[in-house]
Amino acid sequence: MWGLNIKPHLRPSFKKPQKTMKTKSIILLFLLVGFYTVAQQNTVITEKDYPVRYKKAVQLFANEQYQDAQNQFALLTGRKFVNAMVPYAHYYHALSSYKLKKYFDARITLRQLVDRFPDWNKIDDAYYLFADACLADNYFDEGLQYINRLTNPTLKREAIDLQFYYFNKIKDINQLKALNTRFGSNSIIAERLVDAIQRQKNVSREDLELSDKLTNRFNIGVNESTETKKKTKVSDNSSINIALFLPFKLNEFNATSTNRSNQYIFDMLEGMKLAKQKLESEKINVNLYSYDIDRSAEPIVNLVKNPNFDVDLIIGPLYPEANKLTNTFAKENNIAQLHPLSNNLQLVQNEKNVFLGQPSYEIQSQKAIEHMITISPVQSVSIYFGNTRRDSTFAYIYRDKAIEKGFSVISIRKYTNPESIDSRKPGHIFVVGSEDNFGSKVIGAIDRKKLSVPIVATSSAFDFEGGSLSVFNRQLFLIKTDYIDSNKEDVKNFRSNYIASQNIIPSYYSYLGYDYVLFFGRILNNMKDSIRKELDSIEYTQGFTLSGFDYTNGANDNHIVPIVRYQDGKFIEVTR
Repeated sequence: MWGLNIKPHLRPSFKKPQKTMKTKSIILLFLLVGFYTVAQQNTVITEKDYPVRYKKAVQLFANEQYQDAQNQFALLTGRKFVNAMVPYAHYYHALSSYKLKKYFDARITLRQLVDRFPDWNKIDDAYYLFADACLADNYFDEGLQYINRLTNPTLKREAIDLQFYYFNKIKDINQLKALNTRFGSNSIIAERLVDAIQRQKNVSREDLELSDKLTNRFNIGVNESTETKKKTKVSDNSSINIALFLPFKLNEFNATSTNRSNQYIFDMLEGMKLAKQKLESEKINVNLYSYDIDRSAEPIVNLVKNPNFDVDLIIGPLYPEANKLTNTFAKENNIAQLHPLSNNLQLVQNEKNVFLGQPSYEIQSQKAIEHMITISPVQSVSIYFGNTRRDSTFAYIYRDKAIEKGFSVISIRKYTNPESIDSRKPGHIFVVGSEDNFGSKVIGAIDRKKLSVPIVATSSAFDFEGGSLSVFNRQLFLIKTDYIDSNKEDVKNFRSNYIASQNIIPSYYSYLGYDYVLFFGRILNNMKDSIRKELDSIEYTQGFTLSGFDYTNGANDNHIVPIVRYQDGKFIEVTR
């Protein structure tokens, strides 16, 4: 009906169509019903049922139904309401608009909030969001005005990051000069301008003089990036607290056993301890706190209620129920969370500070397909997968990514016997399995069909120790996320230190734990309050035993995917 989409407080204009009397009556009826519906929505809410309607609107926001939330909160911002929830309704209405990238709507609502409730106890949050919405729409004057109103020390620090974020987007040096002229006392704009001038290949005399002038005025260190300089100041003399929510299963612990089902957890922990020592040599103090968290969320309940539980990063947990509570706690307290072993992109979608240490199946598929495009000119693929749900999930994600790249999918099948192999010749074949000899079986069946085409497969489908290496003597590429280059100096040093410490050879998980703490320890040391900007700056591949980390362009899963090939008696990385 026409009236259902009318926004509150706006009067629609209707043209008078030339219709018959019957038609006019029908239209009039619809209009009356529509206006009655809107009027009912606006008038039926009383102070008594306000809390229920507010709670429903908040739930819509929590469920990321931002458009519905915006509509509902709009009904709760009327001037007739005077209870304590009204300013919160304004704020959530603005935040819903912001999430929808309706920055103009957000600013309108926030201006009403600031005017009506100047003494609200969360007014600084409103100022910060107002500034963010302004800067997002390039309203720099108003944005900086609201930043200057902030009194909360934490929000003041975050506002520095906010300005770096938006002003770093400006690449035009003339625009930075114009901003510097308008906001001469803003040190961040000045630093960005100096940085831009210093990065020019051919710098004019006038620009050099301007750079010197700004450098002297704001004491800018031009030999280091302005962001690095700012971040280092924030993190001086601070410790990094990391909580490990992992299934140590201490009630089953046997100190004499090295063949425990969860041995990989202890391997990871020992690697983390060595990373802690390494960071201490870099003047970075890291505290590791281990908590035995298995499938149950029960141990977490009391832990998160403890006011002394103050951490910067949570690694884990590994199971869904425990993760629900952990994720909620981490978000409410702006704590970073790392899923160390999962490839499930859904765990980090629409999350700000939650990360996968591993590349998701989506990014693994994407990187593999991009490589196969360089190997075979024929853009078609056949896909064969094993018995586990993980295998089929990966297979169908690969199919979807292939279709996105313009590939035709000749077949996608669960491999059960040699007859599962399609005799039609594709541009390449993708094999995904979790059993050690699965890959060899599929390749044997492919050979019997005489399909001589490039193959890309998951390394988990092969037995590297007990199987024959002859199966790799072909155009076979492996997605090997656990690839370790034994010739790397970092690998040699870690291996030597680990053997000296544990009297055993490190496993892949030992390297993994070491790299995780080394990487996130450094990131958090540089910038605790907003690691997103630190992660977006560059990819980090040097100084780690494994392949490194890439969370640029807003990624929450590691975008480094080692793809290897057997050559000259060893596996070498051909792309990532």
